[in-house]
Amino acid sequence: MKINLQLCLFLAVASISLSADDVPSPLRSRFVLGDPVWKEIPVRPDLQNQYEKCWQSAINTLLDNHFDLASTDKDSGYIRTTENTGVVILKGDWGYKVQVSVKFSYLPADSKANPPTQGTVEKLRIQAAGIVAETKNGRLKHYLKGYDTEVLQNLFQDLQAKLGPR
Repeated sequence: MKINLQLCLFLAVASISLSADDVPSPLRSRFVLGDPVWKEIPVRPDLQNQYEKCWQSAINTLLDNHFDLASTDKDSGYIRTTENTGVVILKGDWGYKVQVSVKFSYLPADSKANPPTQGTVEKLRIQAAGIVAETKNGRLKHYLKGYDTEVLQNLFQDLQAKLGPR
């Protein structure tokens, strides 16, 4: 009988306590346990017909904030970064990583419509998922999922200034 590796990881994680008290002190002011939240930015009217510019602004903002791109799908409007382990460096057996996702909401252009329509960017959504974990003797002791409020707020402000209403 084969053992499903994902099931084993799930069972190991499920048996580990998930408590805010377990979050290392350098993260307590910025790390929130639970499902990552999405923050939404409406795109200002003068940029709504400029998807290429909005897309490139989002890419540049992530790169400027020291996130590397893992996956981009321009047609669906989705960007995901690699897991950044340099946001906060923890001591001892603790590790912390943050991964950012961006999702555009837009109506694509329709050249066959009468009259033809341009693509319209309505808004973009952003999240900063985080994981903090502790290992002891090669075994997982704590594994906490949540999101990083500081990374989320910084990226939100950068994108809001570039793309949002003024």
